[in-house]
Amino acid sequence: MSNNPVYWKMRNGESISIDDMDVNHLRNVLKMIVNNSNKHKDKIEKEAYWKKQNEKVFLNGDMAQEFHESYSFDEDDDRFDENLTH
Repeated sequence: MSNNPVYWKMRNGESISIDDMDVNHLRNVLKMIVNNSNKHKDKIEKEAYWKKQNEKVFLNGDMAQEFHESYSFDEDDDRFDENLTH
């Protein structure tokens, strides 16, 4: 193991040496990393699904087809959310 300390930035912005963490803190950090990894994996799978769906759509007209191909099917896209008040 190297002698170089590795730090973890906590939610409150403070840094803590990983060597100084107690077992419960390390366990929670590991759970957070696994959850974030799973969320990232789900996002990649959704993007692959929509890319495949996008390949199946053929619109009549260059502008319509170009818009459809460039549109992001991201679930975080709230441009058309009726509940938002601008």
